[in-house]
Amino acid sequence: MKASVLLTVLTSASASLCCIVPILGVIGVSSGLVSTVSWLEALRPFFIGVTVLLLGVVWYSSLKANRKDDCGCEPHNKSFFQSKKFLGAITILSLLLVSFPSYSKYLSQDNEPTPNTDQKRTEKISLGVNGMTCASCEHHIEGEVKKLSGVSSVKASYENKSAVVEYNPLKVDEEKIIAAINKTGYTVDQNVKLMQEKTISDCCAKGTCTPETCSTMPKVDVPKEKNENLKVLIDLDEIRNAFNKETGKVRFIAILSSTCGWCLQGAQAVQKTVIENISDKDLRAIIVWTNMLKSDGKEKAYYAASMFNDPSIVQFYDAENKFGDMVARKLNPKGEKAWDIYMFYDKDVQWNNAIPRPFDYAHQLSESLHPWADQTKYFCGSDLTKRLADITSSL
Repeated sequence: MKASVLLTVLTSASASLCCIVPILGVIGVSSGLVSTVSWLEALRPFFIGVTVLLLGVVWYSSLKANRKDDCGCEPHNKSFFQSKKFLGAITILSLLLVSFPSYSKYLSQDNEPTPNTDQKRTEKISLGVNGMTCASCEHHIEGEVKKLSGVSSVKASYENKSAVVEYNPLKVDEEKIIAAINKTGYTVDQNVKLMQEKTISDCCAKGTCTPETCSTMPKVDVPKEKNENLKVLIDLDEIRNAFNKETGKVRFIAILSSTCGWCLQGAQAVQKTVIENISDKDLRAIIVWTNMLKSDGKEKAYYAASMFNDPSIVQFYDAENKFGDMVARKLNPKGEKAWDIYMFYDKDVQWNNAIPRPFDYAHQLSESLHPWADQTKYFCGSDLTKRLADITSSL
């Protein structure tokens, strides 16, 4: 029985060892142990099954031995370690060990650092992290990264295999954040932000980026028929006339590339949020397709324009991005070539000598390539969809 009891404790502990070790790391025992026990996660169902089987065998043996006692009592010559009380304690301990992952997150303190009011800027980095298996792994990483001066928040997810960190670049850099995570025994797989910016720097910024050559660009299918209502822009007065014609209604303008996956994804967001609410919100939309990538062109613009079939939507093809340059300078005197941008204009505003400033807008322009762009207006992917929906619903 002693051997069975000991084996029961060992198997139940092994079932959750990959989650117990990170807690030890949080309290300062050893971070390096994590990588040596993470392989046990795959064997967790086996250990749980063996634990249940051993508990059944031990309890059966104990009850069978007690039935041989004529008075139905615990024999006087049995020690405490042979009693049912001890076996009950072992059973409770084993169940607690087996179920450890379900409550481990409550055992680690979640002390958020007090926001530093003198931080002039905050950046966000998203990292892929290998080796996390449960909630205690998340808290192990969060606890280590929070120790860094300048980190305002960190959220790890073992399900997504990622960690998102907000930090002050004046106090801590990305290399230190990555080193802190690697120190815990988990490994940073990739720096999503740096990979995206490097790819953009290598191709998009040079105008050579295409859906086939840019590994981070979303793949978005466009309709296979042309939109014959697309107007080839000759003079900016054409856009101004279309804008002023709808005075009295909120006007929405988007400047998009016809082959950039991010822009096409943005066009889908516009369709889901702005266009579907045109009638309810009494607004009008102008879409301007422009050439920003090597793969852009008039023919591609005709096909991309078919993403919007509402006849009330006015669409232009601006080959030289004249309108984008005008918008960029309006938003920032140093601005140039605005694209992948989504703007809302008040009902009563008119475009006279200069295009008015939108009352709200969003864009997907990276700070490294477009330093003039206001990064508080940066919303990418699903965040852009949510932001456009929030603005539209507020109208």
